[in-house]
Amino acid sequence: MALKQAGRRAAGAWLLLLLAALLQPAMAGIRLVDAEGRALELAAPAQRIVTLAPHLTDILLVLGARGQVVAVSDDHQQRGAHATSLSGFPVVSDAASINYERVLALKPDVALAWGGGTPQAWIAQLRRMGVAVFVVEANDLEGIARQLEQLGQLSGHEAAGRQQAAQVRAQVRRLAADYGKGPRLRYFYQIWRQPLYSLHGGHLLSQALALCGADNILPPGPVAAPLVSPEFVLPRNPDMLFFNRADTAGSIAYWRRFARIEAVRRQQWLGLDDLRLTRPTADMLAAVEPVCAQIASWRKRKAPNPR
Repeated sequence: MALKQAGRRAAGAWLLLLLAALLQPAMAGIRLVDAEGRALELAAPAQRIVTLAPHLTDILLVLGARGQVVAVSDDHQQRGAHATSLSGFPVVSDAASINYERVLALKPDVALAWGGGTPQAWIAQLRRMGVAVFVVEANDLEGIARQLEQLGQLSGHEAAGRQQAAQVRAQVRRLAADYGKGPRLRYFYQIWRQPLYSLHGGHLLSQALALCGADNILPPGPVAAPLVSPEFVLPRNPDMLFFNRADTAGSIAYWRRFARIEAVRRQQWLGLDDLRLTRPTADMLAAVEPVCAQIASWRKRKAPNPR
């Protein structure tokens, strides 16, 4: 009798182990829906990841996934044939080209594409070659938090993703609370001086600056960095001018020619760190906070100029 009971216990334990083994892949599996509405299913967190935009590399590094990145898009500001990125990874793409053969040879579990920048032709070709592609895009400030959560889950750093996302949401609330009240000022953001490029009013950075009590003179539009002219800026009479910090002297000299612009008359201009501010990551909100503080000092001077 005792032998039979022992046998039944052994059989039961074996059955439990078998069920656990069968259930483990399902429990470890990952299913995510990307910015294009496509589902990505992985049996386990991705261990070999290719990123096709520098800010996606930044996010993975923040999450603690450096060891899982096998290749990246070039992040050098000066264009050229760079074999290695500034972050130390092999380069498989840049702003204008991609090395499909090299991507394929790396056998990635997934390639991360940027919905707002990676050409659709690249994404389609990678998929034809059998590479799993996950498209990431943040169209609003909440999207920055969501992409942290998604990439945390995809890379197996889910807790870090949730933590970073919570910090982003808290920072958005804090900026709105600290700077949301009082008179609002209008600005022109110069991305490039000759020819003159700006950011449209729906851009992520425009949304972040809106938390500071600042409104873009450009309306939202389909082109992230539209080409404009001084003739567009002059009648809109912005209170503030923002431009790349590296071009501060040249930009000030350029805009001094238009002395009737309120921003020029009051010398309310500021050179900014474009690289940090224009990448859709949590670092953008950290970089925008000192800009909010400067805007706050200008808001105290006087109510917005009459239009």
